[in-house]
Amino acid sequence: EEVRLMQVSFLQMIRNLVEYRNYMPASVLQGSDEEESELSGGTQSSTTKNGGTHTHRSSDKVDVKVHVLANAEVYTKRVALMVCNIVNFLQVNDSLMATLLSKYLAAGLHHLKQSKGIPDSFSGDRLYASWNGVRPCASHRTAAYMCARSLLDDTSRESACRICIGLVSGEVKCGNMGCEGMKKYSYI
Repeated sequence: EEVRLMQVSFLQMIRNLVEYRNYMPASVLQGSDEEESELSGGTQSSTTKNGGTHTHRSSDKVDVKVHVLANAEVYTKRVALMVCNIVNFLQVNDSLMATLLSKYLAAGLHHLKQSKGIPDSFSGDRLYASWNGVRPCASHRTAAYMCARSLLDDTSRESACRICIGLVSGEVKCGNMGCEGMKKYSYI
């Protein structure tokens, strides 16, 4: 029984990794479809447009049921969103840039974790985050404000780091958006 449970878990992990591929740029991923097929051991999948349970049958007849968030469903939800960046980041001395960025992002991730925020992405010195989008957070507005306030306080101690933060709260359209080759959970 233990071996069967491990095998089911392994097949579920492979299924999730294969789906994860849709959310990443091709330049980040390595491997071919042949390697994917070889890894999955002939795993087949059935999909539904509105999410639900998918059954995967491998060559040794083990069924794996995985609940999957709907692929194309977009819905309305009340969330808090934050975007922040370092003021005049491109004017920072090249020798300090990597260190400053690392400290800033580490502080951002720390305060997001403390406030139950979800880091969405970062691009250069711009950090995006959300509350109550992916994970429920009843007091999402307060949590976002407390995170922003803590991040401002934390980074103000660093003389070379002045940040700018934008917060917004309200109804948004959200869900997995994109195309077959690349999807991302997004907010509009």
